[in-house]
Amino acid sequence: MAYRKLKKNFLRQEETVMVKYLCLLIRHLGYENYRKKIYLIGIFFLFFSWNDLLLAKGTTTSQAVRIPLAHAVTSDKISPKIYKGRVSGRPLVVIDPGHGGHDPGSSSRDGRLHEKNVTLAIALAVRNALRESGRVSVVLTREDDHFLPLVSRREMSRRMKADLFISIHADSAPSGNPHGATIYTLSEIASDKIAANLAARENQADLSGITDIQTQNNDVKSILYDLTRRETMNASVSFASLLQRELQGRIPFRSHYHRFAGFVVLKAPDVPSVLIETGYISNPDEAAQLFSRSYRQAIASGIRRAVEIYFARRLAHLAESSNFEKPKSERKSSTRSLDSVLKNLNKHNE
Repeated sequence: MAYRKLKKNFLRQEETVMVKYLCLLIRHLGYENYRKKIYLIGIFFLFFSWNDLLLAKGTTTSQAVRIPLAHAVTSDKISPKIYKGRVSGRPLVVIDPGHGGHDPGSSSRDGRLHEKNVTLAIALAVRNALRESGRVSVVLTREDDHFLPLVSRREMSRRMKADLFISIHADSAPSGNPHGATIYTLSEIASDKIAANLAARENQADLSGITDIQTQNNDVKSILYDLTRRETMNASVSFASLLQRELQGRIPFRSHYHRFAGFVVLKAPDVPSVLIETGYISNPDEAAQLFSRSYRQAIASGIRRAVEIYFARRLAHLAESSNFEKPKSERKSSTRSLDSVLKNLNKHNE
């Protein structure tokens, strides 16, 4: 069998481990043992060919995950494309497909389906739906299969001054067949043990580079930070409630659909952020749905609707605040203002 060419600087996980140990052995043998080195290299190539033979026969294992030779891409090294362009007055939404690259996330029971692929497919569907609406600008933290540290995802949204951050994931359970979506917002105190375990598992994907952004020596800055963060957390909870309302009927939810946990990606103090577990990839029936085009479109449609209403409400709130500053005789009805915005929104979606 002809030796397979490496494409796009990628190796499979077991091949990368083999390369590492081969280099260590060759270095240990020294210059004079050149024959042993030749034997080792021969064994190495046979190993590659055997792997290709197994994969050609349809063998699928968790080791067949492809990982990049460059392990991570940080947010300051990439310039994500802004769909619909960044226009003054138009909100910017960052969609974050969870995991990627050497971090596959959760997997289906048979090991053939990986969370990183589900999240990217859903994120692309959401991007397209929001582009069609024409009401917001959209950015994806990743558009292909590469790894991006959790802090970099969060800081990308801050650097771009995003108005909303939505992280997309797929849940898993070690036993049983739980099903349904769950929405998470930030809290350092988890709402329950399940939420705490999930946050710990997700955050484990990247523990390097995490900094405590709450550290402030100046009392005034600390107070302003706390006020900003509180307002951001309230906005996140508001959007989470709206998101569940618009997705209900399109996809199933768990009985306790809104939970709180300390996810790293949700810790931006000035960007309202939610994390949605779109379903259980460990549940065979739900895994099949997550990989279906119609299910992804249903999720994208619900997210689009929630995003549109969220910003329509914020626009009405800003109009109300501006109206409050005027003399009483010049004020307009804020209720009428919100009703007109939502009415126009419904017309646009019909």
